[in-house]
Amino acid sequence: MFWRVRGYGRKGVAFQAISAVDIGLWDLKAKAFGVPLYRLLIPYTERVPVYGSGGWTNLSESELVAEQMGYVERGFPRIKMKVARDFGRAEGEDVRRLAAVRRAAGDGVELYVDANNGYYAPQAIGMSRRFEDYGVAWFEEPVLADDIEGLRAVSLATTIPVATGEHEYTKYGFKDLIARGGADIVQPDIGRVRDVTEWMKVAALAHAFNLPVAPHAVQLVHLHCAMATPNLKVVEYLGVAERNDRFFSTEVPEPVDGWWAPYPDRPGLGLELDPAVVKRHAVP
Repeated sequence: MFWRVRGYGRKGVAFQAISAVDIGLWDLKAKAFGVPLYRLLIPYTERVPVYGSGGWTNLSESELVAEQMGYVERGFPRIKMKVARDFGRAEGEDVRRLAAVRRAAGDGVELYVDANNGYYAPQAIGMSRRFEDYGVAWFEEPVLADDIEGLRAVSLATTIPVATGEHEYTKYGFKDLIARGGADIVQPDIGRVRDVTEWMKVAALAHAFNLPVAPHAVQLVHLHCAMATPNLKVVEYLGVAERNDRFFSTEVPEPVDGWWAPYPDRPGLGLELDPAVVKRHAVP
């Protein structure tokens, strides 16, 4: 499949389609062996740390604080919110919203910010220095994902680690990103890097550079890969994805006090589609 689509774009929807097929095949392989997927990958640990992710810029300040505190009240000791509102045209508001979340959460909660490519490099450097006052633990995608030099400049100018990688699609792209100093925390997305094997290669590449891995989204699959990743930092737990996961699946594993683990006795990904949902939403 890789060789058939290589001429149509090695970054984008074709690779995402391959990823979906490959994840399904790994699920079937683990089921054929009668073991959870993470057992096939040789687990490094029996549970992984997670953080509550959301903090969308379309939320009002009060809605933002309520959402972030919802994670804290569920026992998440780590949370993430968005910055770069209006693509970097609301710097003061970004800082005020961050300050509001920090006040509500207190100093004992680890807090990450995600700009979703919304700043340009000199602006991101200035913002990172303001974010330092609020104990921000990582600055995600401060500039456009393809601007590796900009990412490196931000990384060198601030004490906050730069996290990025969700928009990269190949191990070769990650090689350039890492070797050129564009990432302090590497964030591969298994829905984009083509397959489970490729994701594990990217994680190993980051390990060779002594960099931690914090996967982006696709949480129910990343949970299994993360169990076999010695340089794992933390797994993202998206509230919007949680709603979808619970909608489509009969049951999903629950995080407890900031830790998460797959079902140890269910083969494959350990998930089953809810037949009633499938029937209700099937297209004739």
